[in-house]
Amino acid sequence: MTNKPFIKFRIMKCIMLCTILLFTLLVHAQKFHFGAKLDASYSALDGKGVQNKYSPGFQAGGFFEYNITKHWAIQPELLYTWSQYKKSSDFMTYYNNYGRSSANEKIKLAYISIPLLVRFNLNKLISVMAGPQYSHLVFDDENLLKSGRQAFKNAAWSANLGAQVNLSSVGFYARYNRGLSDINNIDNRYEWKSDQIQVGVAVRIM
Repeated sequence: MTNKPFIKFRIMKCIMLCTILLFTLLVHAQKFHFGAKLDASYSALDGKGVQNKYSPGFQAGGFFEYNITKHWAIQPELLYTWSQYKKSSDFMTYYNNYGRSSANEKIKLAYISIPLLVRFNLNKLISVMAGPQYSHLVFDDENLLKSGRQAFKNAAWSANLGAQVNLSSVGFYARYNRGLSDINNIDNRYEWKSDQIQVGVAVRIM
């Protein structure tokens, strides 16, 4: 004989578990968002043998946003970063043992960048954000050194500071990115550190 009360209890238990699971997913959906972003960037190098002048570039990629509270959120990003720099006319003065006198003036570098930002929402309209960034060199177009040596290190650490204006699912932001690590791969006598100014738009997809 079928135990009908037991079956009803199992059905109710299943419904309750499904309800709790659905509620949990809805709560997390309100906390978790992702989207795409694109910005124009202006980069410069600070160091001996390179010009400390800003040149245009761009960044493109995606971001993830997890809201901890009403005001605080964590925002990791995955970006493709294209930057341009220039060597200075006195490059061979500092690197005469390794440098090529006929090297191109323009330097083009591409990185995969991973910022990990802490975001504070002042209100629904304005947010400020800051945090570290790791970048890995994936392409370089430069011939500064003899024997095809690479003048730039593969890994770079930097720090971000910026603000964003939020209009529904679209955000307009400006950031300053300062290099923390020396990216000069020639020798250990002189440091090269990057500066970058970014202005762009972020679109929340979910």
